[in-house]
Amino acid sequence: MRIELTPAIVLHRRAWRDTSFIVEAFSREHGRIGVVAKGARRPKSRWRGLLEPLAALQLSWSGRGELYTLTDVETTRRHTLAGNALMAGFYASELVMRLTARDDPHAAIHDSLAALLVALDDGAPAVVALRFFERDLLDELGYGVPLDITSDTGEPVDATLEYVYAPELGLRRRVGRVDDDEVAIAGSALQGLVSGRFGGRADVHAARVLMQRAIAPHLGPQPLKSVETLKAMQAFKASQVTPTKPDHPSSGEQQ
Repeated sequence: MRIELTPAIVLHRRAWRDTSFIVEAFSREHGRIGVVAKGARRPKSRWRGLLEPLAALQLSWSGRGELYTLTDVETTRRHTLAGNALMAGFYASELVMRLTARDDPHAAIHDSLAALLVALDDGAPAVVALRFFERDLLDELGYGVPLDITSDTGEPVDATLEYVYAPELGLRRRVGRVDDDEVAIAGSALQGLVSGRFGGRADVHAARVLMQRAIAPHLGPQPLKSVETLKAMQAFKASQVTPTKPDHPSSGEQQ
């Protein structure tokens, strides 16, 4: 097998032996792949500084089995993410790592991840941009949440009504209390997920809770490292600040 310069996004890398990397990348045409970048850690390597996590590249590789051999790299776009945008990128790449299989092409996932990284690079709020990436990822993998009609009756979602979602039962009109295995969400938030535009912070928050509940059954018991890291960073930051008004709520948003 020999592939020449095809679009890919670096999801993860780790050191291998003394001078090389093992790189997990998501290729547009070939899905998630693992490649050995031989000698990439050497000071004079022509690939030095290119195989960074979240980098958009053109990759060539050859070989067979679980790990291929990287043969060429060209940069497509360098992202300059920091803070919440960087953590959002790590979160999205970890979702792709956990929810996709090796050598299983999903061009739509590659394009959605690429669009997310560009949006974050251009200053889009991470807490908003991630919701549309999660929506597209679930849809492409066949786990999509019904957003425009109810699962039990097929009625169109009304922006003025309240709904509940549970992975086993889908989306239904809210009637009375919300059970422990359900999440409540306004019709306006559901319509925002469909249209790509939310009407306010409450809808953004509701969409985040809904997407997390929909993704959770497919991740299993092991928590996402990016989420654990973000929580640790937020806890550390909070411990370093002496509040002037103890009863004032935090304004920070999680991804």
